Amino acid sequence: LTGSSGFITDGPGNYKYKTKCTWLIEGQPNRIMRLRFNHFATECSWDHLYVYDGDSIYAPLVAAFSGLIVPERDGNETVPEVVATSGYALLHFFSDAAYNLTGFNITYNFDMCPNNCSDRGECKTSNNSNTVQCECSENWKGEACDIPHCVNNCGFPHRGICNSSDVRGCSCFSEWQGPGCSVPVPANQSFWTREEYSNLKLPRASHKAVVNGNIMWVVGGYMFNHSDYNMVL
Repeated sequence: LTGSSGFITDGPGNYKYKTKCTWLIEGQPNRIMRLRFNHFATECSWDHLYVYDGDSIYAPLVAAFSGLIVPERDGNETVPEVVATSGYALLHFFSDAAYNLTGFNITYNFDMCPNNCSDRGECKTSNNSNTVQCECSENWKGEACDIPHCVNNCGFPHRGICNSSDVRGCSCFSEWQGPGCSVPVPANQSFWTREEYSNLKLPRASHKAVVNGNIMWVVGGYMFNHSDYNMVL
């Protein structure tokens, strides 16, 4: 596939038993490609799709899918996007002989913003490079403009206010805390807070995590950024 945009599908109806298919998307070196999984349904743990950031199975493995992906229904749901930065992507799918499902429909685009900025911003070319990025509307932030500055308007006027300083966010009243100032002090339930970092590390699984004071130590695990190609073909 050599177009600046397009789609990949296993074909109409359910995919066939014992299927092996490989697609290569060819762009230009170092152009950013986004693959959006609009539909995906395979036999979980048996039928797999692998995505490599490059033109061969020796390139870094950036994603592996098996099972079901639920399509978007509500505004707070998104379907997965896979990013390849080399300008090329190799997709390999195989199925066994036991069971088959409806397969997948994947669209790809070069030089587009993540999730089309969630319809909450504009996709603009960066001044310092040829890459594109979202310029979010007033109340949103994040790479895809999918994170509100102030969840539920911070419960204003009863629980907090949304400050308008350079670092926007909720300023909770003394009796409240947590996302959107929704948890009382002291807390009557556990809650998550979002920490933002500019230099993200690769996600990992099967690791150990230990909390010591205000520091969490993460040891071991797998990052899945490579594969044994003999297990794929």
